[in-house]
Parts: sequence; C-alpha cells; structure tokens
Amino acid sequence: MKTFPTSAVWCFGILIISVSLITTGSSEVQVVGPADRVIALAGDDIILPCSLKPSVSAEDMTVQWTRLNLKADILHLYRDHQDSYVDQSPSYRGRTSMFHEELKNGNVSLKLTRVTLSDGGCYRCFIPTLTSQVKETTVQLLVGAVSQPVISIDGTKYWGVVLKCESGGWFPEPEMEWLDSSGTFLPADGPPERHRDSEGLYAVRRQVTVNKTDTNRFTCRVQQPEINLMKETEIHVPDDVFPILPYWWKVGLLIAAAVIVLAAVVVLTASAGVYMWRKHTEKKIRKLLEEQGDVRFVNRNKVHLIQSVTMVIPMAFYLIRSERYSEIHAATTRQDQMIRLYQALDSGGNQVKSDFYRILLDLEPDVVNDRGAKEETRTRAGFGGERSRDCEGVNREIGGESYEGVAVLVH
Repeated sequence: MKTFPTSAVWCFGILIISVSLITTGSSEVQVVGPADRVIALAGDDIILPCSLKPSVSAEDMTVQWTRLNLKADILHLYRDHQDSYVDQSPSYRGRTSMFHEELKNGNVSLKLTRVTLSDGGCYRCFIPTLTSQVKETTVQLLVGAVSQPVISIDGTKYWGVVLKCESGGWFPEPEMEWLDSSGTFLPADGPPERHRDSEGLYAVRRQVTVNKTDTNRFTCRVQQPEINLMKETEIHVPDDVFPILPYWWKVGLLIAAAVIVLAAVVVLTASAGVYMWRKHTEKKIRKLLEEQGDVRFVNRNKVHLIQSVTMVIPMAFYLIRSERYSEIHAATTRQDQMIRLYQALDSGGNQVKSDFYRILLDLEPDVVNDRGAKEETRTRAGFGGERSRDCEGVNREIGGESYEGVAVLVH
C-alpha cells in the first residue's frame, strides 16, 4: 500500500546527509529541520519548520522553499528583504507565507494553508547565501483524510443482529474493528471491504453479528496508524430488535436437553449394571471354586476321614438337624458314627459337605493338613487329571448345571 509519495525516498536520503553533516561538530551556521515528519489532515493549515543554528538573523539572506519531485516546483522565495512570487508553482499560489518578524531570530519556516492530499511529499528549505556546508534541510509532509464511521442495522441472523459499519474519505488506507461495551474485539463476518475512489480516498465497510448483552452497546472503530488518528461510532441496539426464540424451539430445546440427560442416565446405569454383574459373576465363580475344592476333599478322603476324625458328634450337631443326628449319636463306635455322618452328608448335598469341611478345618486341622500334604504328593506324582475334571465340574455349574456334576472319586 502506497501511503506517501515516492519523493519521500529522496527526502529521507537528503535528511540523512544533512544530519551527518550537522554532527561533524562545525561551529558554522547551519540549516536544521524537524526530526519527525509533519502530519496534517486535508484542509488544515500547517507549518514546515526550518531554522538556522546557531540562531542568527536571516533578514539579509535568500530563502528558497521547493518541492522535491521531478519538476522541483518552487513553493516560496524570499529575496532582497521581500517575498517573490514570479516563479512560484501555481498549485501553491496564495497558500504560502513566511514569518517575517521571526527572520531576525533565524526562523525561516514556511506556513502552508489549506493542505490537500496532493501536498503530501518532501520539501527542501535552502539558503544559498550561507558559506557553511549545510545550506539546506528537508521536511516530510504526510497529509491524511478521515471521516466519521456510520453504523446501520442490516437485519438479523439466527438469534443475533447484523450491524454494518461504513466509512469513506480516508487516506492512507484505514483499519476497521468492532468492539463490545467492555472494549473486547468482536469477530467480524468476514474481512473488511475496501474501495478507492478517483480522488485516491479509501472507503471501508465491515459487518458483525452480535447477540444480546447487558448493555447492547457496540462500537465501530476506524483508525490510521500512520497518521495516528482514530474515529469511533457507538450504537445501542434495542432489545426488541433481537429475534425472539419461538415457543416450539424452546420446547424442542427442552426435549433435546431431556433426551441428553436421559441418555446419560441410561449409559451410567448400564455401566453400573455391567460392573455389578461382573462383580457378582466373579464372586459366584470364587464361591463355586471354593465349594468345589471343599466337596472334592470330602469325597476324595472319605475312607481316611472315617478312620481319623474323632470329634464326630460336635460336627454332627452343627450340621444335622433331623433324625439322622439321633442315628449318628446312637452309633456305638466312632467309625460307625462317621459312616452315618457321611450318609447324612451325601443326602444333604454339596453345600453340607462344604460346611463339614470348614468345621473339620476348625476342629481338627491336623487331619486336614495331613491329608492335604499327601494329596500334594500325589499331584506331583502325576495325578493332575482329576484337577482338570474338577475344573470342568465348575464350568458346568456356571453354565447352569448343578453340583452333582462333580466327580466323586471315593465312595
């Protein structure tokens, strides 16, 4: 984007040369200009600074102001204690003047009135009658143009209001942004639209969709960083301009929210159900395995237990609640008592046998441990097939069959 004339390059180069010469430390009278460029708006009256350093009178000197371009137009000429307009460029006629009362102080600045965009460029202040090396300086003039942005309501979109901001007559090319009441930038509906008219002025347009807020106040800001100027316009959008949510939409949103909540509840319930089912299944499997091991021990070691168990009556008391207990108690020998106890165990099923094993483990652990050690020896010697068959019995129970599927090895 071209924001100032190409002659500014020449102006900048001359300014660098002038500064370098000034810094040489010479005590001679030198021409000095401003360190920064001069910024103005179209239509303003401005001053192009230029002076002598050290400050000496310029009343007897010749001062020439020219425009640095291909034609090197003469803006103003002071010679022989008066202004000369013979060779002055027509575009500057009647718009230039010098401060004659300040000439004695070395002030040779030029006043330029009613500046236009075409006045932007680089200017030379030249005093040919000086004997020093620094006889001239340059001044860069940047002329801008601004205008107040205009906001309009451009309809509605979904549940918001579309605002349009337009601003023309800018130079250089400006930037446009939308802000809310807190100063936060709002995302616009696409990039800004820019146009340039025949006079070189820029126009910019940009839209934004806003939703209802506490204040409903929104600002369109247009600014030109190069000339450090900004214009803002604020709009207040009434509440009744914003679209009203139809009743059926409200009902639909409520139904959608209810469906989402219900789906979440179903998912959570299903997850909890699966978790509880898995825990129950694991517990059932562990219980089956424990009971299977208890029953297997009682069945496998029937002969040994009939011969070894001594506390038959206490065990029968805890296990048998029928006339079978009387039969067991009436038996004359301990082995006969155990035979009748086993008959009661066989008729009571696997659960009674498992309970018998646990009571036996509490009352006569030596009998259980002694027989368990012998079974371990047998297993290492190659009797692992029975264990496999026992596992198959557990699998059948999990599948829905009863414990009666367990193989009884000792009768």
